[in-house]
Amino acid sequence: MKEFRKRILFDADTIAARVREMGREISEHHPEGDLLLVGILKGSFMFLADLVRALDRPCQVDFAKIASYGSGTVSSGKLEVRLDICLPVKDRSVILVDDIVDSGLTLSEYGKVLAAQGPRSIKIAALIDKTGRRERHVQLDYCGFRIEDGFVVGYGLDCDEQFRNLTGVYVLEEE
Repeated sequence: MKEFRKRILFDADTIAARVREMGREISEHHPEGDLLLVGILKGSFMFLADLVRALDRPCQVDFAKIASYGSGTVSSGKLEVRLDICLPVKDRSVILVDDIVDSGLTLSEYGKVLAAQGPRSIKIAALIDKTGRRERHVQLDYCGFRIEDGFVVGYGLDCDEQFRNLTGVYVLEEE
């Protein structure tokens, strides 16, 4: 494995405070409760766990595992749903929860899949909005932090399945 230097972007206390604020925002915007939060695996699991605990409304949680496939690091622009949600979305307020929005492909396309199932609404919550490589427009309704660029890890975000366990979010820089 390559050697990397990690530079802190957001420490654990900063993340925790922002996630609590996001939980309050979501609770205020959905007074009826009955939310369905759909975590996009694998990266969203830490953020989603903390976000759910920050809500003061009834909610359910489900997960989807999605991959864009193509050759190497180039996406084909298509999605492969490797694990889909089990709970119904019809007439529900759905919040898609992801760790990071980068190209926008995953949330843009999976949002269309869920929209075809008749939810009352679909909103998007992401810990990080990385704007520098956006290919598809994605409307983030709840955003933790915005960055322009950089390869980030920690708090569920990974590099080759490493670094998810870090409590903060770091930029990786090759040594």
